[in-house]
Amino acid sequence: MDERVEALLIRTRAPWRKYPRQEQEWELIEMLLGQRLPADFKMLSDRCQELRVGNLEVYIPRLEEVSFPVGSPARLNLRTRLEQEISATTDGRALMEGESRPAEAMRTSLEEPGQVVLEDADSGERSVFSMAPGRFELVPWGTHPSGAVGYWHAVGDPDDWPVVVSYGWALWREGCSLVDYLLRALDCGIPLPWLVEDTL
Repeated sequence: MDERVEALLIRTRAPWRKYPRQEQEWELIEMLLGQRLPADFKMLSDRCQELRVGNLEVYIPRLEEVSFPVGSPARLNLRTRLEQEISATTDGRALMEGESRPAEAMRTSLEEPGQVVLEDADSGERSVFSMAPGRFELVPWGTHPSGAVGYWHAVGDPDDWPVVVSYGWALWREGCSLVDYLLRALDCGIPLPWLVEDTL
């Protein structure tokens, strides 16, 4: 196992899986997601059932049973989160009385359906990301009760995907892998507003 992954599991005291996932299970997960995942995240997910850093929850892949309609196939939690994000950027219909936009939509400024615009928290530069079905550039990997959401910037080789985090309409580009990002969070090396009150 990668030393960084092992260190993260030990420091977070994450509950370990009894057996690592089989390759066939990963093939199914990535088929349902429609995207390959970073190798270090797969190593992490092979060994733990759930993972939290303070109140920051990481989406460890799992298949969720669907009770209705009867006979529906199991859903992948990562795919469900991704579809919610895509829906928030592509559903441009007017709100009916009493309705409100999903939290995902309120976090972003929409340039046009299928695109998300976030402002770099450091430089103020606006970044446009595609979030259309089949052309998504942000894959969610976790969330915080404050409303902050962690993503991979899913362009190029998955092993090179950098972590980005959105909070409101602000964007933080971390420029590192998810495992490295979480280790930095444990070392209090990430001064982000939604982690300030957490005990890591």
